[in-house]
Amino acid sequence: MTRLLLEPIKMKRLLFGYWLLVPCLYVVYLFTLAAVQQTTVSIIFATIPSLTLTTIIVLLLFFQLFALYKLIDSSDYRASLLGNFLKFSMIQQLFSLNIIGIILCILVYRSLLPTKDELILPKSEQWIVYGVMTFVGCVTVIVLLIRISL
Repeated sequence: MTRLLLEPIKMKRLLFGYWLLVPCLYVVYLFTLAAVQQTTVSIIFATIPSLTLTTIIVLLLFFQLFALYKLIDSSDYRASLLGNFLKFSMIQQLFSLNIIGIILCILVYRSLLPTKDELILPKSEQWIVYGVMTFVGCVTVIVLLIRISL
């Protein structure tokens, strides 16, 4: 187990798998809930607003998954864009109350090397990642404010 925690690429793949698995399982849950209640998913969304907000948060994982995909081979240093993205993801997962996501982000960040970054991504890749971070952050704050008002 400790060997797994020391290798950044394996930890990144574990986080990647988690962020891919959670939305897929959530969609299966939604369709199962609709089948049990003998209704459609759209009616469930209309009757349970908190489920709609949760769906938005869960689907944001696909955007974070895309950003992680762009960064997965970029660098293994904490001072890199990947390290900044993981710090952002820890905060976003905290606001989303995704405890397992927080723990995995922390483990991936801790597996990164603490030295200075030497590899620089192309500007287009950096803009994509920063754009995803901005979008995910804004949507998370909006959903959080709506949740508080319910």
